[in-house]
Amino acid sequence: MNRLMKGFAVLAWLGATVCAAAAGFPERPIRLIVGFTPGGGADYVARQVAKELGDAFGQPVVVDNKPGANGIIAATEVARAPADGYTLLLGVTATQSINPNLYPKLPYDPLRDFTPVTEVGFTPLVLVVNPKLPAKSVGEFIGYVKQSSVPVSYASAGNGNITHMAAELFVQSSGASQLSHVPYKGSSQAITDLLGGQVAAYFDTLPSSMPFIQSGQLRALGLTSATRSSALPQLPTIQESGVSGYEATAWFGLFGPAKMPAEVTRRLYEALRTAFNRPETRSAMAGRGIELVVDEPAHFGEMLREDVERWKRVTTNAGISLQ
Repeated sequence: MNRLMKGFAVLAWLGATVCAAAAGFPERPIRLIVGFTPGGGADYVARQVAKELGDAFGQPVVVDNKPGANGIIAATEVARAPADGYTLLLGVTATQSINPNLYPKLPYDPLRDFTPVTEVGFTPLVLVVNPKLPAKSVGEFIGYVKQSSVPVSYASAGNGNITHMAAELFVQSSGASQLSHVPYKGSSQAITDLLGGQVAAYFDTLPSSMPFIQSGQLRALGLTSATRSSALPQLPTIQESGVSGYEATAWFGLFGPAKMPAEVTRRLYEALRTAFNRPETRSAMAGRGIELVVDEPAHFGEMLREDVERWKRVTTNAGISLQ
């Protein structure tokens, strides 16, 4: 009986210690890990999240880029980190929804090994081409690809990345089977070669390509979303351009390791909800093609489950499996 009472006392003490630590959170700098190189859409969003959390908490939030393996390196590190809120992940469609459907031996489970905090927002991708390419619309691009005597190369930010899967879905939906995949280690390298003419096309996230579209260095042909973007209202969607049912968007979300204290999760969520509901913040993000969606943790978790199933259908149809 004494041992039982001592056990209860230890558990009560541990619970009180965790609650006290959560109530004082954060008391030191936070590390926000992102699985992609600087300069891409995920990096841009991570830096906005870090700024807003840092301003809200009065503690530095440091963005740590850990590119490689389609975000697996970064996601695995966060999954194995202490669940205290001081190591967070800027998760994206690729790391949380696509990877589990591509890699049979993935070292983390996106549903079991993380605490969803909130969806931050989403962005359409945009089909961009080198301006030297004769195609000036989605229809002309499809015709160009189908009539080409050689494969037409398209870039991606890596095997299994959303920029890869959006293109695979385009091939399935349009019949443009002459498109040939050239994977890179990140968006910045893909854009560099697209600008240089080493590849012909790229399904890029809008925040990443927007500066090059605005400067005329890249030609935008169509958006992958179901509706047009306020950032480029004149640009039609790929659906509008005749590819029926085509839709692929990239979302960004904040995660902690599994079993992160509920109070820590709530503090992170509330801080971002307040920050991203400010009109000036929403306007700035919309200008880069990002629609902010600060979602309750439970709802975000349910959305993630549905998204995993959605990309399972796409990868199965494409016959893609990576080791």
